[in-house]
Amino acid sequence: MHVGVFILLLLSGERNFGVRLNKLYLTRVPMDLPIFTGNHADLLILVFHKIITCGHHRLQPLFDCILTIIVNISPYLKQMCMVSASKLMHLLEAFSTPWFLFANHTNYHLVFFLLEIFNNIIQYQFDGNAHLMYSIIRKRHVFHQLSNLPEDPTTVSKPHKKRGEQDNEEQLFSNEEWVPTREWVRFNFTAG
Repeated sequence: MHVGVFILLLLSGERNFGVRLNKLYLTRVPMDLPIFTGNHADLLILVFHKIITCGHHRLQPLFDCILTIIVNISPYLKQMCMVSASKLMHLLEAFSTPWFLFANHTNYHLVFFLLEIFNNIIQYQFDGNAHLMYSIIRKRHVFHQLSNLPEDPTTVSKPHKKRGEQDNEEQLFSNEEWVPTREWVRFNFTAG
């Protein structure tokens, strides 16, 4: 798995690779993926979504590389299908929850990667990506929640205490107890 991701990371740095992912995808992969009509980039996004959401916790170090691959190809994505657009929004929704953001001091990088993906698609391929625009508008509350993140250390530590041990997904993303300080929140999430 690691070698495959690193090979895709190298390939994603090439413009021709990103452009060729727009070729229509016609075959069917023997994987438990949603049915979609789209291109090879859609397939790549769906597979990566599956790895991130259903993969083993040992794959967590690959999340940065996986999202970097999508960032690298995003300026060339002429048209995304609705399924892959909603899967990208699902990742943003999951990664931007306070309990995940504040669970580890590097988790905010994943949100930045996803925002960069959206920015690249909007900036370079706006015309063909109506499905993504629809998903962004439909899930605009996620962006509102991101812009209104708490700065108070007691509010930030509440998501850790509320969720406790009942959620296995939190354990998947966090191996250590880390509580962000007010300075960390201001430094990483304010624009000034």
